[in-house]
Amino acid sequence: MKTEQSIAIMKALADQSRLAIINSLLERSQYVEEIAKRHGLAPSTVSFHLRKLEQAGLVSSRKEQYYVVIQANNAIFDTTLREIVSAPTVGRELQDGRMEEYRRKVLETFFRHGMLEKLPTQHKKRLIVLEQFAVRFEPERRYSEQEVTGLIMPLFDDYCTIRRRLVDEGLIRREGAEYWREKYDGVQTVQPALPSQTEKGSESMPKESKRADLKRLYKQNTPDMGIYQIKNRVNGRIYINSSTNLDGTRNSRMFQLKMGKIVFSRELQNDLTEYGADCFEFSILDVLAKPEPGDNVERLLAALELQWLEKLQPFGERGYNSTKAFERNMQLLRQQSGVTVT
Repeated sequence: MKTEQSIAIMKALADQSRLAIINSLLERSQYVEEIAKRHGLAPSTVSFHLRKLEQAGLVSSRKEQYYVVIQANNAIFDTTLREIVSAPTVGRELQDGRMEEYRRKVLETFFRHGMLEKLPTQHKKRLIVLEQFAVRFEPERRYSEQEVTGLIMPLFDDYCTIRRRLVDEGLIRREGAEYWREKYDGVQTVQPALPSQTEKGSESMPKESKRADLKRLYKQNTPDMGIYQIKNRVNGRIYINSSTNLDGTRNSRMFQLKMGKIVFSRELQNDLTEYGADCFEFSILDVLAKPEPGDNVERLLAALELQWLEKLQPFGERGYNSTKAFERNMQLLRQQSGVTVT
């Protein structure tokens, strides 16, 4: 049992009303209205407690005609208290995963097409952004001020501000007219898919040549975008979605599966709890052609995603996607000019 599930069980049972509801459900399955009358609670209050219990995996629900029937998940009540409290503690792997996910979201927010739109005002986020400039400096190599400008300009026009911030935060050092980065400075050495370093002297290139060079670098360094699926190998159900960074999404989704926590699909979460992470696999269905700078990537991805949803129909017993969301997005895309969904 995962640590998060153990904590969720403890929290769910730390309430007198929920304990009473569980005890009655262990006797037999019941309707929400029946539970409310039996325990003298309002139906809305019962629904609130049931959500907590369901999130912890203690109960499940099914529809019978016009009513929702709630039943206890007997399997989990066979788990001993020793098994619950002996779940592995949250370790460094989980912490690193959370931090990496946070870093990814920050970079996606402030970088567009490989260029920094603005410098974050929040210090923690600003450091994450500045690290993307610092990592462009080779450790212990001395750079002139002109070379530093050449490293910063492909990512952000205001090179003076970035250069000053890098020095103020200790990410690079300065002595006279020379700049360098220490060999062991704690800066992450893995740089996300942002424009690579320009060659020495590139700042003096003609505008047209530099623009073409930046366009080439943008296409080279743009991460693979496309459509992926998560498949349950036990029952064959699939979940389909698009991503602007397939490699990053693969790592994120596999980490979430391993941790036993999925937030984007309740049905997938239920199956993950039942079958375990080893029964799921991640695969790439389609890769979007490298976009040109200025292309509407979100629209291109949305059209490609809808094509795969229409083709594979991952709804109901076949998958974990929402039919209503698919129909809504299909209608929206058809209304937008210049896009045809086939």
